[in-house]
Amino acid sequence: MEDNISNMNKFFSSKIEKLALSGKKIFTTEDLAVIWQIPQRRRLIELIKYYLREKRLKSIYKGIYAYGGDYTPYDIAQKLIPLSYISLYTSSQMYGLTFQYYQTVYAVSLKRKKYKIGKQGYFYSRVKEPVFYNQLGLVNNGRYIIADRERTITDCLYVFPRFAFDNLRGVDKEKLLTLARIYDNKSLEKRVEKGKYVRQEKARTDSKKYLKGYLHHYSLRG
Repeated sequence: MEDNISNMNKFFSSKIEKLALSGKKIFTTEDLAVIWQIPQRRRLIELIKYYLREKRLKSIYKGIYAYGGDYTPYDIAQKLIPLSYISLYTSSQMYGLTFQYYQTVYAVSLKRKKYKIGKQGYFYSRVKEPVFYNQLGLVNNGRYIIADRERTITDCLYVFPRFAFDNLRGVDKEKLLTLARIYDNKSLEKRVEKGKYVRQEKARTDSKKYLKGYLHHYSLRG
């Protein structure tokens, strides 16, 4: 009897240890199936329910779970749509390219989508497949994928053509020109070549109006 209890404890402990060793904080049901090597769907769901009851896992969204408490909205964004990366206003803010504050997490994906989890919003903008699958300027930190400074700029100019930046210190102009060519957009290329993306007072107002109109238009479409 004691041996059985000991074996069960080892079984459950080993599953949690595997999550800790993965270095990740947010997992989908499919992630857990692979990490725990449990292909049987019913058995997997029962095990997830057990860890939820024991408060070793936390349900974040349908089919998405957190282990531990030190996860970020960026970790969650990567799992809501796995084929995505953090960019646009979010990475602009992180790199100090813009001085505006945006609570919503903005990402790039192959489809437009929005989510609301508690007070946190997530917004995914669509780009064409050749652009999305081009890895130039994308950084994988092991938990989520994020656009670097230059990819952030070109993504913004592609998705929000009127967007302008507050600070371009440290930007690699040659890399920016190279990145501009992956979008197959002559207008974007010319704007990058001429450096017409630094914010002036009028551009600041136009940029805010454009974002507001873009999000309003999308919300009407559902």
